[in-house]
Amino acid sequence: MAKFLGDRVILIAGATGDLGSAVVREFATRSEARLALASRSGEQLDQLVRDGGLEQERTFLYPADVSDPEEVEDLVAAVVDHYGQLHVLLNTVGGWTGGDRVEDTSLEDWSRMMTLNLHTAFLLSRAVLPPLLEAGWGRIVHTGSKSALEPRSTVGAYAVSKMGLITLTEVIAAGLKDTGVTANVVLPSTIDTPGNRLAMPSADFGRWVPPDHIAATMHFLCSDAAASINGARIPVYGAA
Repeated sequence: MAKFLGDRVILIAGATGDLGSAVVREFATRSEARLALASRSGEQLDQLVRDGGLEQERTFLYPADVSDPEEVEDLVAAVVDHYGQLHVLLNTVGGWTGGDRVEDTSLEDWSRMMTLNLHTAFLLSRAVLPPLLEAGWGRIVHTGSKSALEPRSTVGAYAVSKMGLITLTEVIAAGLKDTGVTANVVLPSTIDTPGNRLAMPSADFGRWVPPDHIAATMHFLCSDAAASINGARIPVYGAA
């Protein structure tokens, strides 16, 4: 794939996670876009730059808790101030908690899933939409889950939060027609990460989705060839 997106500014939220770091590698090596990388830990962001050999002149780091409204607004303002514009949000923030039936789910676990998987997506979307619309070209790509479409009784909080994320994306997309901005959500099955392997050591890892495959899908959704894709649920299921 030829390098492209050279004049675009891409904000990657959750950049130091297993999926986020794969997305960073994808766009750092296969595009010429300018990157803004956000994560809770400034130390992990610095390590990501060192380990990935990222070009400092096209990499902007900003530690932020994206569950905090003020920090999200400050993050987006800092990116726009640094680069002068913003074109893309790639949201890899999220997590899994639980394994309980609804009647056994604690309020703490329920709230954590809604915060990690839905609240953060809302805050990020709300903050980036004005600069994307002002630019007249933009992409929002959230990370959902196959579990939202095939819920099981023991993943209620997680599945509901991810279904909410899908609906949020579709609502945003409905308001973006004829603007040059699109919003879509990728739906991986189990992602092949060290944490998932540790949690499910007896699983068939070969059936899981490599993070690089999800990153490549996000890359395509940022291309001009994907301009007609808006409000889509993109399955990235592997062999699951």
